[in-house]
Amino acid sequence: MTRKLDVRLHDTTIGIWQDDPNDPTFKTEIFAGIRGLLWRRGWTVGEDPACHYRSLRPSRRLARKGRLIASLQVNGRHIEFECWTETWPKDNPNGHRRDYNKRGRLDYIDRLRLEVEERAIIRWLEARADVTVSRSRPMPSTGRITALEFIEQGYAESWHSDKKLGRPVPTADYNRKSADGFMLEHGATVWTTDAKGRLIRGTVFYNINNMWWVVAGPHTLLNQGSFEIYVDCPEDVRRKRNGRARRVRLERELASAIRRKDAPRAALLIGILFGDEPIYRIWSRKHGTYYAPNYCGYTSDEVSAGRYTRAEARREVRRVPHHLHAIGPDGQREDFASAEDAA
Repeated sequence: MTRKLDVRLHDTTIGIWQDDPNDPTFKTEIFAGIRGLLWRRGWTVGEDPACHYRSLRPSRRLARKGRLIASLQVNGRHIEFECWTETWPKDNPNGHRRDYNKRGRLDYIDRLRLEVEERAIIRWLEARADVTVSRSRPMPSTGRITALEFIEQGYAESWHSDKKLGRPVPTADYNRKSADGFMLEHGATVWTTDAKGRLIRGTVFYNINNMWWVVAGPHTLLNQGSFEIYVDCPEDVRRKRNGRARRVRLERELASAIRRKDAPRAALLIGILFGDEPIYRIWSRKHGTYYAPNYCGYTSDEVSAGRYTRAEARREVRRVPHHLHAIGPDGQREDFASAEDAA
């Protein structure tokens, strides 16, 4: 029986999927074979230091060739080969390995070297299996495709698209309702905010559910909820709408000041964030951790935990009372179960 493999190329990752999930030779023949191929092609292959579990170490490998670094791992019927370098300015605090758009960040020569390695791996697989190769669409930010071309390709591939119109169509008004209460129209000029909270103008195209594409330039594309889009130009266009990011940043600065025992700066930041209001933390009994700032994630570190006003903590705790409780400024647990809080 001929082995069938589905090879999916995305950014600098080669994903190899086995058609038969019960084939016991996938790891011993394909994974071990690729590992040997890399070694023969001049890669240094060893254990992945990022893997901290002894039982998984045989399935994880880290390879190097020149400036190229690659992880090779097998999970069930899936093998993943992911490549990166450490030559570009790091954005992700967890390392270059976790940065996005790695192919676009590679130096020209390294990008060519990666393409050579991709072709070599695919040729090796094709000699041993029936291989289907597909490549994901590049993002407009890479410069290899425009925002409009990206949207058109997505419409052509999506089964949500209306066959007559050739694009998805919103089926409910609540998926079209904008931040200022109007109904969004496909192809209309709108206003929204970028990742830094700056107000920008663009053209809106329907995506799915209440999500809409906003094209703000040839290679600038945002995927925004209808509640983040304005039909009419908001007032004070120069003001940044970055309240959430601002609060997270200030709370991180507060935690840093507390760790340094810089009481004057900590007091200043508390005044900016909360004024004279009492401060609460939210504890999740389900996860055994605190809420992080701005309801985003969890942390076991009390200093790094998010800080909330009484109204914010009460609203969140009463939303999930069987999992959450608040810890007040005096360190006492608060469930907000009194008659006054229940009103």
